[in-house]
Amino acid sequence: MARVLIMHGWTNRRQENTWHRILTAALRKQGHQVLYPQFPNTDAPHHDDWQELLLAELALLEEAGEGEKIVIGHSLGCVNFIRAAVDGKISNPVDRLLLVAPADPNLLDEVPGFKVDLAKSATKAALAAAVKSLTIVGSDADPWSPDGVQETFGKHLGVEAIIIEGAQHFRADEGWGQWQGLLDWVNDPAADITVR
Repeated sequence: MARVLIMHGWTNRRQENTWHRILTAALRKQGHQVLYPQFPNTDAPHHDDWQELLLAELALLEEAGEGEKIVIGHSLGCVNFIRAAVDGKISNPVDRLLLVAPADPNLLDEVPGFKVDLAKSATKAALAAAVKSLTIVGSDADPWSPDGVQETFGKHLGVEAIIIEGAQHFRADEGWGQWQGLLDWVNDPAADITVR
């Protein structure tokens, strides 16, 4: 069984109909150890608070026993992880990191501290040191990644992003509740994550 950390994004309150919460319940029923914390002050995130909770949850993941360590982030949750990696705060690499609809750091002026220069080779190197396998999933029409997820993230981090047409920002009100492909992917990284 895997050890999984799921990180929501800006303004998320872990509503019942979000894919994060549905995935958490489904993985727990399968016997996986899943952490799905509520990050503080979600309407006006504070960088230090979000970093502190991320590191605490990663430490809990380490203590959770054996099994693959998988971290799944959405939107600002993705950038929070990248920021921690760039700052050298992730001492034990995770086995798999999935970035779902990561928010372009250039659009995060309202939440200071989350800026990260994705084009720097040091950013790619820092993330490679913190993660054994990186997967990026995005949309062809995400307002939080106006230049495209491949152009903004994949190109700089050395990964070919998986693009799901029409997925927008993967929010519940955009139809992203049950996501079978993601559940399958946690159990098998070769699974087709695009399956709804």
